[in-house]
Amino acid sequence: MNEVKLIVKCQKGEKEAFNELITIYYPYVSKFLIKLTADEEIAQDLVQETFLKLVIHIDKFDVKGKAMFSTYLMKIAKNCYLDYLKKNKKIASEIDIETISDTISIEDKIAEKNEVDRVLKEIDTLPFEQAQAIKLKYLEEYSLKEIAEKMGTKPKTIKSRIHEGKKKLEKRIKRGGNAYG
Repeated sequence: MNEVKLIVKCQKGEKEAFNELITIYYPYVSKFLIKLTADEEIAQDLVQETFLKLVIHIDKFDVKGKAMFSTYLMKIAKNCYLDYLKKNKKIASEIDIETISDTISIEDKIAEKNEVDRVLKEIDTLPFEQAQAIKLKYLEEYSLKEIAEKMGTKPKTIKSRIHEGKKKLEKRIKRGGNAYG
């Protein structure tokens, strides 16, 4: 299902949609918080708190805005962790602040990975020739000439397929994609 549609269903209070959303993001939030806390028990408590806050505040996420949902969710997780540190000042004084800021960059890496996964799914929805040309060019790093030889056509044709495929991808990604639903 398209992530935007799923979030809209959550905002309408649909329990099944929340279950699906939590299932998708649970591993990312859990790994993020385990890395931050270095304590699996505390991390799991914070994961629960993160998803509870998500359920309560899901209506604050703007599906038409520029922010990615994964960034929004990871910010909730990070804030839960920071709140935990404030409540437990003794522990906080023992933690290296630099380590926290290094780990928080994981939030960006997760958002980036989600975006890459989304683009890869969208590539698979393109016509075969365009998808194949794009994959060979950007994932396998073949030259236009090498791709043309592999696909039995001319480099100009490959260049055109890649160009047209990229235009289609941009349109689909801007409107939320169609590979999910």
